[in-house]
Amino acid sequence: MGNQGPLFLVKIYLQINKSKHLGGQYYQHIERVELYQLKNEITKFPTIFEKIIANSVSGEQEKILLNLHNQAQNLYHPNLINYYGFCIDPEITTNFIISRWYYQALYKTTKNICAYHFQYKSLIPEKDLWKFLYQISQGLQFLESKQQWHMQIQPDTIYIDQNMQVRLIPMGILRMMSGYSLVSNKQGKALLSPELIEQLKLNNINPVHDPSKSDIFSLGMTMLEQMTLKSSFDCYSFNSNTPQLHGKLIEERMKESIMNGFSNDLIKITKNMLHQDIHYRVGIKDILNSQELNKNLNNQSNNFSPLKPTLNLSNLRQPNTIQHDQQPLIQPLVTAKIEQSNLTQNQIQTFQSHLDLNQLDNISNFQQSYSFREKSDEELLLREQQINKQIIRIIIEIITINIIIIILIIIKIIVNYRRVIKKIVSLQQQIKQIAVQLEESQQKPTEIPNSLNQLDNYNYQINLHPTPPITYASPIKHTLNDFTENIEIQNRVNQVLAQSRQALVKYQN
Repeated sequence: MGNQGPLFLVKIYLQINKSKHLGGQYYQHIERVELYQLKNEITKFPTIFEKIIANSVSGEQEKILLNLHNQAQNLYHPNLINYYGFCIDPEITTNFIISRWYYQALYKTTKNICAYHFQYKSLIPEKDLWKFLYQISQGLQFLESKQQWHMQIQPDTIYIDQNMQVRLIPMGILRMMSGYSLVSNKQGKALLSPELIEQLKLNNINPVHDPSKSDIFSLGMTMLEQMTLKSSFDCYSFNSNTPQLHGKLIEERMKESIMNGFSNDLIKITKNMLHQDIHYRVGIKDILNSQELNKNLNNQSNNFSPLKPTLNLSNLRQPNTIQHDQQPLIQPLVTAKIEQSNLTQNQIQTFQSHLDLNQLDNISNFQQSYSFREKSDEELLLREQQINKQIIRIIIEIITINIIIIILIIIKIIVNYRRVIKKIVSLQQQIKQIAVQLEESQQKPTEIPNSLNQLDNYNYQINLHPTPPITYASPIKHTLNDFTENIEIQNRVNQVLAQSRQALVKYQN
């Protein structure tokens, strides 16, 4: 069988190196893969992904598989996952061709780093964020040069190898769906750009957008999550019929990043990636050529922040910096017939040299590289200073709010006091008016002048007919109605005086 050779070579290699099959595992974005561990590895973790794919039997199927192999082989970059090769299973029992694809095993993401720092209440060092940003941008620029894009940039899809090197898995390599397809099919979430959100509202299967700018927006949301350690999915509403992007929450997260003490350069470049308008959003080349990125990369050391070692550091080997991933480890062979008897020791050694790639000399202990370290004294001091600043800021805000409340209460008391004073003055004026009326009603009748008496006597003497005696009418009327009116006036005065006394006593207290 023409396809038996590569698979047989793989089996021979695994037997010679006593590699162990660690079983299969499901990953959120690449589904199920088989895991293998190479011999002489100190770590128990896998080194190779084996992705098994069932392809339909057709006359051109082998040609299609070779084209996919050539496409994957052309995507070699320090910030993309390593592709080793593929082979075809010769045992065809159904109408499918079983192809086996081999890649570099990756199992840590920047999401794990965020979770670690969130657990220990510490921030990711800014120098690590600059290096992540640079390496992700390098990988995206390489994909763009090949007219390919990632289309699902988010913290849990940015993988990291044992040397803390970013490794992206582009579309078509292990990962088969874009973030837009996941959301539209309600199979998952993704940090979509505003233009993709609008395409979702229109129910477009094939969205019309700039894929490079969409990746940039997703990268900005990823940087925002790494600065705040809060999930960027909170800025979206995926449960509604029309997904929404909450711009106000993004602005709040940006302010929180400033409060966390990150530099203006990092805040500025993240804002430029998160522009709602695609015309103002920066591109990959703009990021890589920006003064902010180059200045901070030159100022920072070349190494990431150290992680907590769990093994004896004296037994660890130094990683080899020479790159050997320019050729696939397993060369595809789908036409040439290779029998088991024709395998020579030279062929096995040649294949072994391809698959090894000096990995045993290059790979440091994964447990040392990926185990998170205890916070150093410098980080503890920085975190303590940040907490003290936040406490002082909160205390100042509380004191300011209390002062404002006290001032408002005083103003309200003064306004009410003025109203009471005005009311008391008005009552006093009413009392004076009532007292004046009482005095006028109790006045005695005035005596008639003597001149008038004399005139009356004179008239009396000369008149032949006597006149009735003169009586003086008193201005005070002693009728029942008049008496009642006086009592009502007195009661009104007493009532007003009582109200006045109550008001004075109340506001004196």
